[in-house]
Amino acid sequence: MASDSTLIKLILLYVMDKMEVPLEEDNLTDLCTSDHAWMNYMDCKDAICDLDEVGFLHKRVVQNKTIYNITPDGRMCLANFYTRIPISLREEINQFIKSHRMDYRRRQEYVSDYFKNKDGTYTVLLKILKMGSELPLVELKMVVESRENAAFIHKNWQSRAGAVYGALCDNLLDG
Repeated sequence: MASDSTLIKLILLYVMDKMEVPLEEDNLTDLCTSDHAWMNYMDCKDAICDLDEVGFLHKRVVQNKTIYNITPDGRMCLANFYTRIPISLREEINQFIKSHRMDYRRRQEYVSDYFKNKDGTYTVLLKILKMGSELPLVELKMVVESRENAAFIHKNWQSRAGAVYGALCDNLLDG
């Protein structure tokens, strides 16, 4: 049986491998700790740092957020030792990721924020980022009259960004 530290690192590599998309550090720690009891928070943070140091995870900063992805060396290590993760836990992780992968992807690609202007209106910033990049595919800036409208748009961006992007493309590219 693997030591607790080794098992935690293998679980993190397994999650990153199955997710198939880079993850923000906060999303990764929440997923493995508070959303599920796969490990405790401090062990998770330590393991992420250790995996980055040995080159099994790659860290980069995008939009002031730390994002990790699994490296080829990390995949090779996982391929050799994934059987040390109990099969019941692997199945739980597989099932969760299969049904929630797109939610995590949207959280990182569909970015929104809003702020109050000097005249009392609010500016809402909406972006769809290219996966794993700081480059936006779309960047919209809207001025709305109330904080309620700004908060409503901000809240609904993640669920509607894809449809907005599709509608923009359809309307702009329609000959």
